[in-house]
Amino acid sequence: MIMKGYIKGKSIILIDCLPENVQEGDQVEVSVSVIPKPKYSFPTFQLGIKEDYLNREKIYESD
Repeated sequence: MIMKGYIKGKSIILIDCLPENVQEGDQVEVSVSVIPKPKYSFPTFQLGIKEDYLNREKIYESD
C-alpha cells in the first residue's frame, strides 16, 4: 500500500486516511521518497513583503 503525505517539522502528516485494518499501537514500516519539485523553464523567485508596508501608519500617511 502506498500512502501520500508531507513533512511538517519532525513529523510526517498523512494526506490519505489509514486503512481500517491498522489500529493504534500497530507497528508499521515507513519508506520515505522525496518527490522532486517541478523545474520551470523560466526564472522564478520568492515573493516577499517589505516590513514598511505592514505598518498601518506608513500606508495611510499623507504626502
